[in-house]
Amino acid sequence: MSKAFQAHLDAISAGEVTKTNVIGLRKAVTLTAKADDGRWGMTPGELKRIAGVDVEAAMDALRDKRPRVTGELHDSGLRQLQSKRYRRQLASVAGIIADIQSFHLIGFEMIGERGVYATPIYEARDSACRAFAFINIPWQSGGRGPEIVAGPYVI
Repeated sequence: MSKAFQAHLDAISAGEVTKTNVIGLRKAVTLTAKADDGRWGMTPGELKRIAGVDVEAAMDALRDKRPRVTGELHDSGLRQLQSKRYRRQLASVAGIIADIQSFHLIGFEMIGERGVYATPIYEARDSACRAFAFINIPWQSGGRGPEIVAGPYVI
């Protein structure tokens, strides 16, 4: 396992991830999915840096720990969810959005025409222990911005 990937696992174990961790994990999940699918080969350097077993361990740790997202990624997520642009599509969770206390990384969803691009799944939580899970695919990439994938629910 590479030092960089170990740093991502350490961040998950510590219960807090940053934008850098999310990007690194997303790339690892995508590379592994592409290699498993056989659609794109991995270079020897990529194979050496990441192994499917390591990614599986990271996904298990995410499910167990649900680390809090901190820093720039938290701030941009909050701005996006509270944007007037997405008010209508997020109406069912408006009460939670008005009182968001934290975001948590809970996994990755495979998207794309061939399903080989990982996008993070986040959980937004409010002070009353209500939450919802969402992904965020920018409209520039063909998405609709933040989309609810589960919830609202109580944690």
